[in-house]
Amino acid sequence: MALTSLHIDRREPLAERPDHEWVTATASFAVDPEHPANRRIVDLDLAPRDAAGLVTFDADVRLLQPTGAEAIDVRRLLLVVPNRGMVGGVPFSVGAPMAFGAAPAAPHPGDGFVLDRGWTVLWCGWQWDVEQGLGLRAPVAAVPPGWMRAEWRLDVPADERPLSDSTLFFRFAAYPTADLHDPDAVLTVRTSPGGERQVVPRDRWRFTDPTNVALDGGFLPFHWYELVYRTPHCPVAGAGLLALRDTVAHLRSRADDAVALGFGISQSGRVLRQFLFEGLNRDEAGRQVLDGVFAHIASSRRGEFNHRYAQPSYTHVLGFSNLPPFDTPSLLARQRAEGGAPKVLETNSAWEYWRGDGALVHVDAATGEDLPDDPDTRAYLLAGHDHLGPFPGKELLPGTNPAHGLDGQLVLRALFVALERWVADGVAPPPSRVPRRDDGTAVPREEVLARFGHVPTPDPAVLNVTRRIDLGPDAERGVGRWPIREGEPYPALVPSVDDDGNEVAGIRVPEIAAPVGVFTGWNPRRPVEGLPDVLYEFLGSRLPFRPGRPSLADRYPDEAVFAAAARAAADHLAEAGFLLAEHVHRAVGIAVARFAESTGDRST
Repeated sequence: MALTSLHIDRREPLAERPDHEWVTATASFAVDPEHPANRRIVDLDLAPRDAAGLVTFDADVRLLQPTGAEAIDVRRLLLVVPNRGMVGGVPFSVGAPMAFGAAPAAPHPGDGFVLDRGWTVLWCGWQWDVEQGLGLRAPVAAVPPGWMRAEWRLDVPADERPLSDSTLFFRFAAYPTADLHDPDAVLTVRTSPGGERQVVPRDRWRFTDPTNVALDGGFLPFHWYELVYRTPHCPVAGAGLLALRDTVAHLRSRADDAVALGFGISQSGRVLRQFLFEGLNRDEAGRQVLDGVFAHIASSRRGEFNHRYAQPSYTHVLGFSNLPPFDTPSLLARQRAEGGAPKVLETNSAWEYWRGDGALVHVDAATGEDLPDDPDTRAYLLAGHDHLGPFPGKELLPGTNPAHGLDGQLVLRALFVALERWVADGVAPPPSRVPRRDDGTAVPREEVLARFGHVPTPDPAVLNVTRRIDLGPDAERGVGRWPIREGEPYPALVPSVDDDGNEVAGIRVPEIAAPVGVFTGWNPRRPVEGLPDVLYEFLGSRLPFRPGRPSLADRYPDEAVFAAAARAAADHLAEAGFLLAEHVHRAVGIAVARFAESTGDRST
């Protein structure tokens, strides 16, 4: 039966766009655990069933659609996968204040780019552990207490820690311990992501209640803690993937000519990769669900989305999310075999490459060699960008080098339009633009760092790596063994740099193509006595040109000269399909503003 009802709770006109309304709803589902379309969902067959033998659950739903429609307008449906329960903003919009936090209020539409293009925007809760925002009431499997692990890394000391990824801004449900005094539970600590685990004596730490843990002397900043313990609670996390599938399938079935796209950023992009890996792009009736998928800064990973004791909110854990396949064609193999494979477009920042796994989207995981182009997928690097983009307050994070705020939004808009045309009209988007081994633009990280001896860099010996991992004999059916066993690393390649220090490959926005400085996807964490110089997560650096290179004043005697160079760079992007013609002037304005900021320090 899949989606059994979509109950509309209320409709509100959007304050900034009265021609659109914000719809609050709840979707209810009943799925057959024996149906072939659902068999990939771990533990679904162990969940309670109703009288008809179906497993039931429900999810929060929000829609942004034209005002006055008697029914939900589904001719163009854009699924935006919520990130940790957040609605965030209307995707691809410019001019909206940045939304942060989990309150599912109506988003500011900004300039309403996708609304003006006729898209109804859908958000559907999929996370069982969300306590604030859009969530999922998942079924709970009947299994005996089993082993799992929790991981965390803090920027500030803490005496006590919840067994979830809760922070000041977000609240997530935790897996409770089965025994407050369990003598077999093990806490370990490392000083770098790939460092050796050191066991913390059992008498130094304790469960203060079923969902919190404390350590004598407190948990130290910039240390990686892992707790292996038993829990009696087993929500069927993968039901969230079915909620996404069946909500889109239900809505698009109302119109024969409907087109549906899926968009996700970071965690949400990884959800879409998981969705495709599991072959879920056909519903129980065999109908294709998404025609196109756009995953931004998801890298080559999946996530804690479909295994026993999965923790969807977690950011840094190592486990099921790090298993192959990594490259997009291999990720699609199951979906292609079953039918219903969508067009896939993936964009990543330089940070995903520097973390050690970005290149695995398009290189052979065994050899590191370039994979052939795939006709139904595209991959693009946003050169010099980091994971956080123009996020406010980046300068407060504990990076050693100054942060930057490169914003790829205008590029993403152009690529969204390219995906529209690819799906609707069969017009192929620009060819992939990524670092490659065959032209020398994909190189080991140590090779690039060797060119930055004039600034602080991370220690190459402790750079993040994606390793071959062993999760035990039951991993294939979604049950892991903890702690994991780590093997040899996969190839870790990053974009090479030019003589200035900027990345050569990928899509280079005007302020990089007509450089006003050096922009990287890496930034070492500020020095901490006794700890190695690791990368700080998600953060890039803004650096001076490499020694011996012309200064900014030598390159551009005045703003007019720079503006002409920026215009040429923007025109080039537009010709290549990475910038809409109507946005060329805006892109030049952004670059000129960054130039003006830089002229106060001619050393850049």
